[in-house]
Amino acid sequence: MLRANADVTIYNKYLDPATKSDKYRRVVIYGVHWFGAEASNRVNTGRNAEDKAYITIPFSSSPGEQYMSPREYRDLEDKTGYFTIAPEDRIVKGAIDFEITGRISELDKAYEAYTITAVECRDYGSGHLNHWAVTAK
Repeated sequence: MLRANADVTIYNKYLDPATKSDKYRRVVIYGVHWFGAEASNRVNTGRNAEDKAYITIPFSSSPGEQYMSPREYRDLEDKTGYFTIAPEDRIVKGAIDFEITGRISELDKAYEAYTITAVECRDYGSGHLNHWAVTAK
């Protein structure tokens, strides 16, 4: 297993049935491995759309909440005490205390936020090696 070099904040995206709009629930996960790959083609300052992050999240780094598959999480009425890791969720390097109260662009203005594009559950082999392999851009 790779050595932990970061903490992350994940914003789980879900549809609010009352407003029929996207909402985000924040969860902080401590002790992950973050590897960022920057694209060499920079048009302006800031993060290039081709920049990627590869994050290894050990099962043992769970944030004290119960993990649910994206499908199970989507179907929960009360998401308190649960988290998931799914494509279209947002991820930020670091443990941040920022709640999204309006548009997701609030997060993008304040932090270098990535969108999760792929998640692999690697739950085979020795228990201490089990982890989620997350790709974001």
